[in-house]
Amino acid sequence: MKTSSLFHARHVEGLTFIELIIVLAIMSILAALVAIGPGFTGTERLRSSARELLADLQSIRFSAMTQGPDPACAVLRGAGIRFESKRRYHLFRFNDANRNFAYDGIGEERPLTIGNRKTGFRDLAPSVEMKIKKGGTLVDPDNAVLLFDHSGIPRQKNFGFQQMSIVFHHSDQRDLQKKCVSVSFNRVREGIWHENECREQ
Repeated sequence: MKTSSLFHARHVEGLTFIELIIVLAIMSILAALVAIGPGFTGTERLRSSARELLADLQSIRFSAMTQGPDPACAVLRGAGIRFESKRRYHLFRFNDANRNFAYDGIGEERPLTIGNRKTGFRDLAPSVEMKIKKGGTLVDPDNAVLLFDHSGIPRQKNFGFQQMSIVFHHSDQRDLQKKCVSVSFNRVREGIWHENECREQ
């Protein structure tokens, strides 16, 4: 009997030590999260939103250069993106139904993949918002449209050439460094917004 109670006492001590190690590990993790602070998560949200838009723009540019017409998109002029609001955008194929070489509204948008209308919608991470550079100021997107023709050249709604900078900022933490994606005549790139321009990282 004494042997079993002695064994039982050692077993309890072992559990207490393991519990102490687990509590110390949890406290260390919590202390590290507090030390990092909310700025880290906000910066990471901005970075991931900019990278997702960059990947989407490169993807639709490639699609515009490589895809041909099909029954759902008989007059395919390329692909595009419509910035619905400061937190949402929509990717689409541009079907120029009236053959006027101009984007005349959402009636000329077709899904990126046949039969699935939801694939082209993107919502930004919580608290992340977009602005578009217009002239020398940043404005809300308000259904701004960017098209890519079959040569991969960025176009306006009227099919004129277009350059665009899309800027990401955190709505709750204004002091965080803004991220941006810049679209020019021959490339799409990611950068840091600095003094009213998108500087490459």
